[in-house]
Formats: sequence, C-alpha cells, structure tokens
Amino acid sequence: MIWLRATALLAVLGCGSSKPAPAGGGGAVPITGELPDSCAASEDCELVEACCGCSAGGKQIAIRKDAVAGFEAARPQRCGDSACVAVMSTDPSCSAEAVCGQSGRCEVAPHMGQTESALPPAQ
Repeated sequence: MIWLRATALLAVLGCGSSKPAPAGGGGAVPITGELPDSCAASEDCELVEACCGCSAGGKQIAIRKDAVAGFEAARPQRCGDSACVAVMSTDPSCSAEAVCGQSGRCEVAPHMGQTESALPPAQ
C-alpha cells in the first residue's frame, strides 16, 4: 500500500503540478482558441500530444505540421494546471495517424486495425 501512495505522489510531482487531474483526464486539451488544423492534404497534418502524452495517461490530437513548434511552445500556458499520471493511455488516438479529413481539417484517424467508431469525436 505504501508503494502505491509513493507511486501516485511521484506521478503528480513528476509532472510539475500538485493539482489534481482535470475531470476530463490528463489528456484534456485546454485551448482558448481554435486549433491550427486546416489542411489540403494528409501530409500537412501531424499528431501531437495534448497536455499529457500517451505515456502519461493522455492522448494525441491532429494539427498542421507548420504549427507544431508554436503549439509545443505554448504547452506551459495551455497545460499548466494539468497533472499527468504515470500510466500508459488506452485512448484510441495513441495508435492512430493524422489525416486531412473531407472538411479540410486535420483529424485523428484509425490506425493499426482500429475502427473509426473507436475514436473519440472530433473537437
């Protein structure tokens, strides 16, 4: 039981936040504006970690490749209140790929034998 408490404490401290994880989970993406996700082809898109990556209980989202550096640089402001957990995520986005959808937006698409119904709804 002591090791369980120690592991939980290390998970919270290791992510640099002592606040509890948001209700939506560590993968929640608190964004104050629109995602930079417009595209013309799938090559324009890339998967990036939301606030917490797949190895920290989170998920991935799809944005334009040319916006990745800015998105990553804004992570401290966007995710400062998020607490990640030391657990591998089972979110379908963690085994997916980025594609340019019919609406001209980067999307997370099924990969590795998943069906589209297994993916979370588009944001």
